[in-house]
This record gives sequence, structure tokens and C-alpha cells, in this order.
Amino acid sequence: MTISIGSTWPTLEELPAVATRGIPPNTPRNSSFPQILETKMSTPGPSGEGSGQTVIEYVVQSGDTLWKLGLKKFQADPYQIARDNGIKNPDRIYPGQKLIIRKDKNPGSQEVTASWYGADYHLKPTASGERFDMFKDTLAHKTLPLGTEVRLTNPKNGVRVVAKINDRGPFISGRDVDLSYGLARKLDLVTQGVGKLKMEIL
Repeated sequence: MTISIGSTWPTLEELPAVATRGIPPNTPRNSSFPQILETKMSTPGPSGEGSGQTVIEYVVQSGDTLWKLGLKKFQADPYQIARDNGIKNPDRIYPGQKLIIRKDKNPGSQEVTASWYGADYHLKPTASGERFDMFKDTLAHKTLPLGTEVRLTNPKNGVRVVAKINDRGPFISGRDVDLSYGLARKLDLVTQGVGKLKMEIL
């Protein structure tokens, strides 16, 4: 099955900074994503895991596109994803396909949608093998390596807390991280239930 994104593509002028790395300076500003992809695929680039990058293996899901995976899901260069996986036609990725995705280990602060979990999972095993302690400063993330430390900030009150990723989740669409009850309480997110936070990988 081939996933088609459609005929509307952003031009070079509309691309965010992460997607413009390595694009030749003489590239026409009205070049589309597929046109730039063709240029970058023919240009030698880095390969393998650098000291400032981590490598993720991802299985394509229905509805995924290179554009969405690069800039929305992983905050990575979609052109580099195409290069690493030998993809010359951005329309041709399919569910079940395995992709190698390289991204910066410390991409800076990013906005995440957070929820929390607590008593129903207290002392049950997490994906890391640790017992979940609802009172410790831990959280679940879908893809970042287990053991990664992050700094979370509630932009509404300025509260900042450092926490460790020790579990996988959340598994509800539209949410990026699942906080322990204790972490959510420190960030004043318990009553609200779901909210926006700033997350920085340390």
C-alpha cells in the first residue's frame, strides 16, 4: 500500500530551519519538498550515529508521511530520513516499513502535551523494568531512550522539574508524555489532567 500525501507541498520559503540544513544556497526559493529531496539525495551527506545524535528504528503506521515523521513526530530532518533509507519518492512509504531515523540528542526545548498516571499503576513494572513509583519524578515517552533525563517547565507558572524517562507511553492520540502523579503534582497539572509543557532533553 502506498501512502500519498497529495499535491500540496511546502516550498523552501515555508520550511522550518530543521528542514533546510544542507540545502545548496542557490536552490530556488519556490522549490517544493520533492524537488529539494531529489537534490539532497544526490548530495553526499553524513551517515551513522554521530556524537550529537541518536538513532531510532521506527515502523511506519497508516497515515504517516516523511514530512509528518520528520517535523512533527521526531523533530528531525525529513530529507535526512529519506537519504538514510534510500527513499527517492516521498510519496512511497507504506505501513510496516522500517525506517532508520537520526535526530539530535539535544534538540532544545520543545512543546509537549502531557497527561499523568498514578495509583492504578503504582508498583507495577515499567518498560525499563523498574517498579512504577507514582511519587517519583518519572515519565513515559514513546521513543526517547529509557533513562533519558529531561527538564519540564510549566509555562503557566514557571515551575521547572528534572525527571527521568523510565516507561513507554502515552497511548492516547495527541499526547506526548505521561507523567507520574508526583511529577504532575509538582508541575500543577493534576487537576487539569492534560496540559502543555516545555521539555528539554538533558
